[in-house]
Amino acid sequence: MGYTIESGDVFVGKRKFREEMPRLIEEAKQASTKIIITDRGEPEAVCMSIEEYEALNELIEDLHDRNVLMMVSKSRKEIESGDVFSIDELKEFLEVE
Repeated sequence: MGYTIESGDVFVGKRKFREEMPRLIEEAKQASTKIIITDRGEPEAVCMSIEEYEALNELIEDLHDRNVLMMVSKSRKEIESGDVFSIDELKEFLEVE
């Protein structure tokens, strides 16, 4: 899996992260700085500020909600246009009695 390097990202090995954790956590608190923790050069984990973490989770929730809203809107349009199954057609389609 690839990783897109962003301006301000800092890559650090596990051992160095353990040794310098307090300083690196303080660095991660700075706006847009992410500490990418690696093992043998491969990214394994990310340390970031709680603000950035919360913003990322909020963005994910917003995107999920938008998808749900788009599906509901599409379904309503299908119902209004009559593009629906009757119960009998649905049973036949699902092959149930």
